[in-house]
Amino acid sequence: MHYSGIVVKADPRRVDDCRCALEQLPGVEVHYIEPESGRLVAVQETASAAAQAEGLRRIQGLPLVKVAALVEHRIEPDDGGRELVREGGAGWS
Repeated sequence: MHYSGIVVKADPRRVDDCRCALEQLPGVEVHYIEPESGRLVAVQETASAAAQAEGLRRIQGLPLVKVAALVEHRIEPDDGGRELVREGGAGWS
């Protein structure tokens, strides 16, 4: 399985509506909301990297989303181990 951490920026006045829209997408769960700034953190779970890319494009295309950025992508093999594929952002190692 592929897992991505995605930071989303929305209008602070519509952050709850944005959360609802995100959670309507298959494989997407919102795990953190900062109402004052309109920031949300979502995790997307898919079966492939191609599905991850398509899911991110879908999130970025939502009308309530100002910006959505991938901050981490992990692959969890069938044996339960984890492999870090990519992460980014200032201060990340």
